[in-house]
Amino acid sequence: MKCLPWTPLLFILLTGAEAVSGENDSLKHENQLLETEVRVAQAPQIYFLFDLNSKKICLKARGLLLRESTIETIRVWGNLPDVKAATLIRKSALFPPNRAVVTPKAGDDEAQPSIETLELKDMPTNYTLVLEGNISISVRPKPTHILSSLWSIRYPVQWYLARPVLTVWHVVRREPFTSLEIVLEESEARSVYWSFAEGMKAIVFSPKSGR
Repeated sequence: MKCLPWTPLLFILLTGAEAVSGENDSLKHENQLLETEVRVAQAPQIYFLFDLNSKKICLKARGLLLRESTIETIRVWGNLPDVKAATLIRKSALFPPNRAVVTPKAGDDEAQPSIETLELKDMPTNYTLVLEGNISISVRPKPTHILSSLWSIRYPVQWYLARPVLTVWHVVRREPFTSLEIVLEESEARSVYWSFAEGMKAIVFSPKSGR
């Protein structure tokens, strides 16, 4: 079968049309992100931007970047809108940081009990952030040695066993459910937990064209 002389031209036109369509989608997503961030940045408080497209977590204030963390790996369960702004409802950890009460020595009547100050090193590296709209973000540390690598094998098992059950539970209750799993360097995981307080806003940017 002979190729028609205009076949290469048609291929070029179709390829170009797809590229233009992709660029238009990208611009639309960027505009959505910009509009959402302008609304969030009007409040006089810091906020987080979870950019799943570029694998970055940004701590920002009034649009200014304060800190940036790199996401090692991402898993997404459920449907996320391209851009979603939500408030942190709660954060939970198996071993949350606790302030120890320092008791004065016996005989020191004037000394008062004091509460030990928490530091960054006291923050957990394995925890869950729950945003409004039933968006759950599980943060895990990147394995750094053989034992931690072996221990991390359980995470995929938990992910594929627990998420279907949770999905069914929320479907029965007619509620949306979306779950993310994010792996960070240990220091970055501690920093996000330290900085992200309940009541703060977060923007999740997850354009489907970028996933």
